[in-house]
Amino acid sequence: MKLYDISLRRAGLSTTDRLVAARRLDALGVAFVDGGRSARFYHRAALELRLRAATLIASGGAEDLAALLAAETPAVAMVVQGHGFSVVREAVRQLVRAERRVIVEARDFFDGWLIDPEHALEVVLTAAEAGAETVLLHDTAGKLWPDQIGEIVENVAETGVPLGFGCHDDGGSQAKRLFAADAGAGLVQGSYAVVRGGLDRADSPSVHSAETGIAPVPCPRLEQTVSAHKAIGGVR
Repeated sequence: MKLYDISLRRAGLSTTDRLVAARRLDALGVAFVDGGRSARFYHRAALELRLRAATLIASGGAEDLAALLAAETPAVAMVVQGHGFSVVREAVRQLVRAERRVIVEARDFFDGWLIDPEHALEVVLTAAEAGAETVLLHDTAGKLWPDQIGEIVENVAETGVPLGFGCHDDGGSQAKRLFAADAGAGLVQGSYAVVRGGLDRADSPSVHSAETGIAPVPCPRLEQTVSAHKAIGGVR
């Protein structure tokens, strides 16, 4: 399981702090570090940032295509929400032609699945056929239980498309990530270091009984983030 960190999408962090945070997230072994929408950050990152394990990734919608290309990151996350198939297909193809690795972040995917599973699957297949390396299924509304997330991810994984998972539901987020990973999501998105006037704490790498009704479940690939409180807490 690989980790995709979106901590730096949050506003209020200076460019210098973003650079420091990116280096420290890289040291923790995160696969992707999303730099947010700061053009200045990407300009300085190109000059100053040398990551060893992580890949810097810019994110935005199809309407942000020019800015995503201008960021010149090795990878791009195309956020899809209510776009037609043709728009998704063309945006992904343009990014692939520009030699970017593409992750399609399908917002509201699970709500869409409940309404029309065939349409939701078509989004996944369209993105993959256009050249996306991973389709990240996003539980944007947070209405489903972790076991429901796992069941849907397992169904989508039968397509053979490499999948990721992300969510906004802080209450059950760790449980959902673990169920999704167990069901076939190889990339898990989250704020592994939470920005609050600085990078001052990391999400817990385990699932607590209050979330699942069972004993805490350790997640070995996330255990290194326990040290993030100390490693990243000093960012100023």
